[in-house]
Amino acid sequence: MAHAIFTGIVNSNVIDSNDIYLTNRSNEQALKDYAQELGVNYSYDDKALLAQADYVFIGTKPYDFESLAERIRPYITDKNKFISIMAGLPMDYIREQLDTKNPIARIMPNTNAHVGHSVTGISFSSNFGATSKDEVDNLINAFGSAIEVPEDNLHQVTAITGSGPAFLYHVFEQYVTAGTRLGLEKDQVEESIRNLIIGTSKMIERSELSMGQLRKNITSKGGTTQAGLNALSEYDIEGIFEDCLRSAVNRSIELSNQDDDD
Repeated sequence: MAHAIFTGIVNSNVIDSNDIYLTNRSNEQALKDYAQELGVNYSYDDKALLAQADYVFIGTKPYDFESLAERIRPYITDKNKFISIMAGLPMDYIREQLDTKNPIARIMPNTNAHVGHSVTGISFSSNFGATSKDEVDNLINAFGSAIEVPEDNLHQVTAITGSGPAFLYHVFEQYVTAGTRLGLEKDQVEESIRNLIIGTSKMIERSELSMGQLRKNITSKGGTTQAGLNALSEYDIEGIFEDCLRSAVNRSIELSNQDDDD
């Protein structure tokens, strides 16, 4: 996810690449390759990094955060504002581990940041100033769009948009499988559906009509589209997606509670 975010930020030119520094735990070759790919800097000098940093993105795996916090805790300065992309770790826990009262934001992007179209949920601590919020919003908008929500609602955002690409990919996979069973070659079906998805997305993007109205506009009474929709209506599609999203929400809550228990 960090790779997607910084690819989007660099490609948008919202920040001078010379002002971006990357670090990781120990894999210097991977870090060097990534920094060269993006045209940014890297360093393992935590003290120097934090001394200069206005915004510190934390993109480690949640289970690695405690060791990261221990590593950087001595070097935190008053100017540092932390932006967490770690799923499930609440601000209070992050603040406790960092032993700081500095401003903290949590963001929940998705991998569409790679192409500048992430939908990113964001929550700010109460001491995040208005100017700093605007600056963070500009960073987020560099790789998509932002929706500010209370921290408790990040669970829903995680389910709907954070995990959303995977759910849609899964639906598209089933569509390819079903299309192949109609007798066409799989590569033909995959290419056709890939272009179908792209074209449909552009229709949604460029139209002011709701998705429901767009559907109605191509559904003729008694036609082939109506026949297919009638077959779909035999299944509780809405209920299936509600179960999918609620399961993801509940798992996000469970992960957050596990960290509280720890």
